[in-house]
Amino acid sequence: MSVAITLRVAIFWIAAILCVVAEIAILRSMMRGSRAASANHAHGPDALVPRGRPVIELIWALVPAVGLILILILTRGAVR
Repeated sequence: MSVAITLRVAIFWIAAILCVVAEIAILRSMMRGSRAASANHAHGPDALVPRGRPVIELIWALVPAVGLILILILTRGAVR
């Protein structure tokens, strides 16, 4: 394997890991926000902030994850 191919593969895997970390952070933030909103429904500064249903929020959080998975699969094929 040449150095260029090894570098491309390393960059791909670093990007893939960072995408997974980012998606976990998005889902964690969404879940914490949903729990905090339900626990403090009538109290605090966020009481007037409209909240969507957790299922809809989860779908909107997973849509980018599916897109990233598709892009990573296509990129993996191009790197080889």
